[in-house]
Amino acid sequence: MAPRSKIAQMPAEVRDWLNQALVDQGFSGYKELEALLKERGFDISHAAIHRHGQKLERKLSAIKASTEAARLIAESAPDASDHRSAAVISLVQTELFDALLNLQELEEEVDPVQRVKLMAGAARAIAEASRASMNQKRWENEVKNKLAALEAQAQKSTGKSALDQATLDRVKEVLLGAYGQ
Repeated sequence: MAPRSKIAQMPAEVRDWLNQALVDQGFSGYKELEALLKERGFDISHAAIHRHGQKLERKLSAIKASTEAARLIAESAPDASDHRSAAVISLVQTELFDALLNLQELEEEVDPVQRVKLMAGAARAIAEASRASMNQKRWENEVKNKLAALEAQAQKSTGKSALDQATLDRVKEVLLGAYGQ
């Protein structure tokens, strides 16, 4: 396994300062950052800072893309009835995001055993996401079938014990509204 980078070995507060400086400067000005780090007692080349900056920029881009996707999903498929399992989706997103970040981290430090472990973790996270999606669709179909049965009952009924059409329409609006139907 490759040795840890000098940046990874720096104290957390210095590394945090460097990360913030990279973001503030738009991931540029590496020679200036090299000089500033020398003033703080760290001899790190601008090339090493650049490599670290590229990794950080990829991580931030992934977070921004994930956040934007979540926002678009929430706007385009509102879930007023809270039928979507936010906890499951959040867990799956976190697992996939962590697995992908770990794989990206190992671009330069290629230890085959570790890489296989991370790939297995990513595969497990993908399987969990697929399983959660299938369960959500199964649940959605069950709700639709129950609503169809209620609607059929309301249409056949004389009106004494069945739901009236206005109530049934409101139930459908609330329950199916989360699915854009």
